[in-house]
Amino acid sequence: MPKLPMRYLRYSLLLMVAFSCASEYKLLQPAMLEQSCVSKIKPRGFTTSWFTTSVDVVGKHLSGLLLIKNQPDSSTRVVFTSEAGITFFDFEFTKNGTFAVKRIVSQLDKKPIIQTLRKDFELTLGIPFRGVTPEVWTMNTEKWYGVKQKNETSYFITDTECASLLRLELGSTRKKKTEVFIRGKDPHDPDSVQIKHYNFAMQIELRKLMRE
Repeated sequence: MPKLPMRYLRYSLLLMVAFSCASEYKLLQPAMLEQSCVSKIKPRGFTTSWFTTSVDVVGKHLSGLLLIKNQPDSSTRVVFTSEAGITFFDFEFTKNGTFAVKRIVSQLDKKPIIQTLRKDFELTLGIPFRGVTPEVWTMNTEKWYGVKQKNETSYFITDTECASLLRLELGSTRKKKTEVFIRGKDPHDPDSVQIKHYNFAMQIELRKLMRE
């Protein structure tokens, strides 16, 4: 009898390991591509807009205004400033997919933070989906359109009827890393954006600044 609890403990540990290794995407089932849905729903970036913004990153809280500006050369600038006018970061995303840091404050000037912010805004602006045909899967009542990039996949997710964009997601082969929720009637001119991380201490909230 004294050995029984140890057996259960070992069994429980094995179950914990098995569940921790299970893929969050194992229920995805391949589906047929509907080009009409891709044309209708695929993220294509935002119109030039200002957002009131809060960023919580590795114990720091930053708030201010974020400008997403489409440039004449088809590049996009993402500039986050404090209400006092201090530039927290200024990023450039070009039409051909290159990325440049124009300016960044010292407390954010760390490679993991910059790379995470880069992936966040690339996903939010729909950059991974440009000029490629996504793969398609279904899971439960959702349809997933994904583009693989090295060890990660970027997804835009719709309902099965392709009536609306539910969210964007970035994941590894097994784990969800980031979710982006774009809210409002027009996904290219949203009322708000929420970026949630599951493997990095960062959360971002954007709310469109309504100018009178």
